[in-house]
Amino acid sequence: MILIYIVILVILVYGVFFVAQFYNIIFYGYPPFISSSYKNIRKIIEIVKLRGDETVYELGSGRSRFLRMLEKKYPSLKLVGVENLFSIHFPNYLRLKLQGSKIKLLNKNIFDIDLRQADIIYCYLNNTTMIPLGLKLIAECRPGTQIISQTFTVPQLSPQKVIEAGGKKIYFYTI
Repeated sequence: MILIYIVILVILVYGVFFVAQFYNIIFYGYPPFISSSYKNIRKIIEIVKLRGDETVYELGSGRSRFLRMLEKKYPSLKLVGVENLFSIHFPNYLRLKLQGSKIKLLNKNIFDIDLRQADIIYCYLNNTTMIPLGLKLIAECRPGTQIISQTFTVPQLSPQKVIEAGGKKIYFYTI
């Protein structure tokens, strides 16, 4: 009997998640929850030159895959994930706490945070979001800040490098 309740609860949780996703995509224009592939993240980490003391932001962090992979290779980095959807943020927050991760997760809209401390910003969002994000990056980021965007360009900036990995383009910019 308990198993039936657990199955019903899991179905209910997934149902709420998908309804919230649909609502946020249709009515708010949020990007859908699509994770970056491990292969693409490994390629990015190979290309980005890190000293090990930088502050790295992942905007729309979802499960924070990019930050988790960085944390394994560079434990001294300051890592900040920003995820607006509580239904994605909270389970990820719990998992990272239980794993002893030092990644700081913010349950906020990416347009409500200050990016002036960022040395590197990674995002995998959508075209609609990249237009205002580009303006925010130009206004807030210090010269030398590296921006990495998977699939979608920052329209206000010219990429210094574009690579292909896993069938997707990855754009590298410097402010």
